[in-house]
Amino acid sequence: MVNPSEGEVETCRPYFPGSEVADVIHAATCLKTKAVLITNDRHFDRIKESHLIKVWSISEAISEIL
Repeated sequence: MVNPSEGEVETCRPYFPGSEVADVIHAATCLKTKAVLITNDRHFDRIKESHLIKVWSISEAISEIL
């Protein structure tokens, strides 16, 4: 299990509405681990556009993996 640092959480926080705390933590965990976040959740669009973390839609992930 990986816990993002407070700094990583704060880096990701501006990309999400205040009520989306779980999304901030997911993004911060990807930032820490350099993992690709695979989701169709539109809440991640802003952070995807920033290129802070990689965010793939499910169809992008399938295309990349195959």
